[in-house]
Amino acid sequence: MVHNNFEKDLADGQKGEKAVRHFGEMVWDLRFIKYNDDSAFDILFEDDEHNVVTYEVKTDYFERDWGEGGTGNMAIEYKCRGKPSGIKKTKAMYFAYYIPNVRDKQLWIISVDDLKNLLKNCRFRRVSGGETYYDNDEKVTRCYLIDRYRYRKHFDIYSWDGRGWLRDGGAIE
Repeated sequence: MVHNNFEKDLADGQKGEKAVRHFGEMVWDLRFIKYNDDSAFDILFEDDEHNVVTYEVKTDYFERDWGEGGTGNMAIEYKCRGKPSGIKKTKAMYFAYYIPNVRDKQLWIISVDDLKNLLKNCRFRRVSGGETYYDNDEKVTRCYLIDRYRYRKHFDIYSWDGRGWLRDGGAIE
């Protein structure tokens, strides 16, 4: 995220969780159960057969379209304050990466197992980010950078056109 303010970051993350909730209810006909507030998952749904479906959600307000200074990357957190976090801690079934500041807000979805395999089998650049430690200028968060365009085939990609979710440029039936 662009800022290093916990309360603002939390509110931004909750907006992304609401977008994923809307997607799950409207596109996959899932029944929303609850938002979660620990590292296991972010959203709990139930399908028509009462099976649990969980999502880990990352909301990226930093990313933009190419022409507006976008990097084309997704930042997948794996460590914070020296401890495993994000993709290393989640117990969710799916990972949703929400990018609201690109044309036609985008939602990239992949199973957590597939994302972990992708991270294991490919060499991604690792970067530091987020806020700094209170006593030095070192950033507290570590992330993998995934090139969205190079690795897009591994994700189900949806965009919001103001009326509904579209998958890879086509309407969802």
